[in-house]
Amino acid sequence: MQITTNVEYLLGEWGKWSRTGLGLTLNSPGKFVYVDIDDELALQIDMAVASLGHSAPLTQKVIMMHYRSQLTYRAIASNLRIGETKSRQLLLSGTAWLDGHLMAKGIIVSKAA
Repeated sequence: MQITTNVEYLLGEWGKWSRTGLGLTLNSPGKFVYVDIDDELALQIDMAVASLGHSAPLTQKVIMMHYRSQLTYRAIASNLRIGETKSRQLLLSGTAWLDGHLMAKGIIVSKAA
């Protein structure tokens, strides 16, 4: 069983939100999809993902490919010509970076154990 953290859930919702035609890559709007995130929060996550691209562009690509395009580790590795383990590591480090960035901005409030 895989445990989903708060930031992973938000990134999943951001991915659905951006697939509807909003976000970093403005596409034509797709079919209606219910998302459990408002535009303001989605835009803040979008800006955080864009900020990640300034310091780690490959990690940003992996985040976008996984959450926005819904690609598997294997598909990401194949598209970027890296190993599957490397794609997994980049996704984990990008998610951790975004978690810290969003916490520092006060967007995510961590819960005490």
